[in-house]
Amino acid sequence: MLRLIAALLSVLFIAGCLSESGKKPLIVTSLPVWKSVAEYLGGRDFEYYSILKGGESPHTYEPKPSDVKKEKEATLIIVHGLGLDDWALKGVDRNKVLNLGELFSRKYPAVKKPGYHLWMNPVLMEEVYFEVAEKLTVFYPKRETYYKKRAEDYAAMIDQLIGRIDNCLKEAKTKAVVIYHPVWKPLLETFGIKVIEIARTPEEQVTPGRIKEVVEEAKKARAGVVISESFADRKTPQLVAREIGGKVVVLNPLPEKDYVVALSGWGEKICKALKE
Repeated sequence: MLRLIAALLSVLFIAGCLSESGKKPLIVTSLPVWKSVAEYLGGRDFEYYSILKGGESPHTYEPKPSDVKKEKEATLIIVHGLGLDDWALKGVDRNKVLNLGELFSRKYPAVKKPGYHLWMNPVLMEEVYFEVAEKLTVFYPKRETYYKKRAEDYAAMIDQLIGRIDNCLKEAKTKAVVIYHPVWKPLLETFGIKVIEIARTPEEQVTPGRIKEVVEEAKKARAGVVISESFADRKTPQLVAREIGGKVVVLNPLPEKDYVVALSGWGEKICKALKE
């Protein structure tokens, strides 16, 4: 009963804000990927603002005054949660927040693992579109069918792309990859690729002993690819690649625009590297 009352109050609060301002509702997101999700579903019904623009590390970001101002103006704030973007939650009205990590960790315990990034699991991303569509319906109830159909269409695109990547990986010489950051693990495991982690958590300090362990495991698994991030130090990935006689593939783990475009790019580059 209390949850129902809270939900009703939230709807009334949002409706009041809309009628007073006469403006389109503003959706603020911590990361560009969530802006892309909301923008695809909501189209011209909303205004959109992502705090991170792309290329920055969410682990070390400090919001600017302009970011704080936008959050105050927002009628919906979408965050990843799970400690990744806590800086986006400081001083905000939690009634305005859609915390995806909190939501999905209740359904899937694996999401609580350190360094788990929801958008790196394309299967879960299909669900993300439906959850956001449901949230947008609070603003425009008469648009429920439209938002749901948009979510269905995008989920179908993700599903088709998963199938294409799977087919490409059938020609891979090996299905084992070394990763520098845990961010890649959900993506690679979706496609049945064995993952050997250099850093097992985002905070782990990689020691010479750990590098030795990784090299030994990688050689046993015949891994010849090390995935590194565009904004990370590449010395350690390059060292491991030299030791196993492999190569480093540098990817940007933070989608800056359309999610399917990002997923397609990751899949193509990883598949190509594993086939060489």
